[in-house]
Amino acid sequence: MAPERHALLGASKAHQWMACPPSAKWEATFPETGPSEAAQEGTLAHALAEDHLRKILDGKRVTTPKKFKEDPLYRPAMEEHVATYCDVITETLTAMRESGADPIIYLEQQLDLSGWIPDGFGTADCILIGNGTLHVFDFKYGKGVPVNAEENPQLKLYGLGALEEFGLLYDISDVVLHIVQPRLESITDWTVSREVLEKWGTFVVKPIAEKAFKGEGEFNPGEDQCRWCRCKNACRAYNTYMLDTVKARFNDLGEERPANELSDEEIAGLLDSIEEIKRWVSSVADYALDQALNHGVKYPGYMVVEGRSNRKISDEAAAIAKLESRGFKADQIMKLKGLTDLEEQIGKTRLGDIIGDYIIKPPGKPKLAPEKEGRKPYTDIKFTEVKENEEK
Repeated sequence: MAPERHALLGASKAHQWMACPPSAKWEATFPETGPSEAAQEGTLAHALAEDHLRKILDGKRVTTPKKFKEDPLYRPAMEEHVATYCDVITETLTAMRESGADPIIYLEQQLDLSGWIPDGFGTADCILIGNGTLHVFDFKYGKGVPVNAEENPQLKLYGLGALEEFGLLYDISDVVLHIVQPRLESITDWTVSREVLEKWGTFVVKPIAEKAFKGEGEFNPGEDQCRWCRCKNACRAYNTYMLDTVKARFNDLGEERPANELSDEEIAGLLDSIEEIKRWVSSVADYALDQALNHGVKYPGYMVVEGRSNRKISDEAAAIAKLESRGFKADQIMKLKGLTDLEEQIGKTRLGDIIGDYIIKPPGKPKLAPEKEGRKPYTDIKFTEVKENEEK
């Protein structure tokens, strides 16, 4: 695979900065978190897909090298998902050849997008060219959010980059964008003419990218563009949008009901947004805790406290051996019963006498709580200088 690089206006985040131009430059001031396990898993799956596809194209037997199988994130099911992606490409190749084409194939092709985006670049997973058609494939290993090829800005940008790279070498009139997301059983494609795509790049992408690169333009919050934005929890526009979204679900729909009673349609409207609302509330809470715990922000009326903690067995094997030595049977032991059940069956005092040395209560995770609750402050805080978070 091509080495990983980062750009201010990355193609993979085009849905964000094209919808909300000033967000990109502002987001760059926020620290990047390390790659999640899901992202690392995706990187591994892409590398495996490239390995398998090259062997298929070279007519070699497909085997998985040891380095992949030894990776902690490797799972046998990954082979099946990679095979689905490879099948889509080989089926497209077969169809092109049956129509008389002699396809040109490029894997992990780096693309120059600077004609539309300042310092812009990207890497296409696979490109096929033949019979006047350019095919661009994107393998998405994630299973969280379905992604469709139709009007997909990332794939459209890759299409533009491929036209820039190969447009003078080959006669290309149409571009077909493919997204293969096997873990969601989603395979989509979308066709656009070269003329329409190039006009989109010139008259839509370029002016927006120039604004975004300078941090100009209007903030324009929305579910899609804000979902992965690092600055959303500090963004007034986003949080105002979410508050307005919640309020909008309580609009009067004309039903004759008491003023204090929600209509069925209003409840259905809330259900439509419940996942988005849950993500919003959770992300705000996580952001505030991180700022308070790691950066010294003091939110008026709130403090970091120790969260709830459950008792646990520190050495299960030793505890089981102790209980067995006292004549207790397997169905009375913690592999089958929790501590509360054991205490009910054996007695709290007696259980403590037998395995008390192995019952511990680890510290709870930190959380933000109202100061009026009077709880003790959390002590393991990493900042050294307290700063007030006051309205300006």
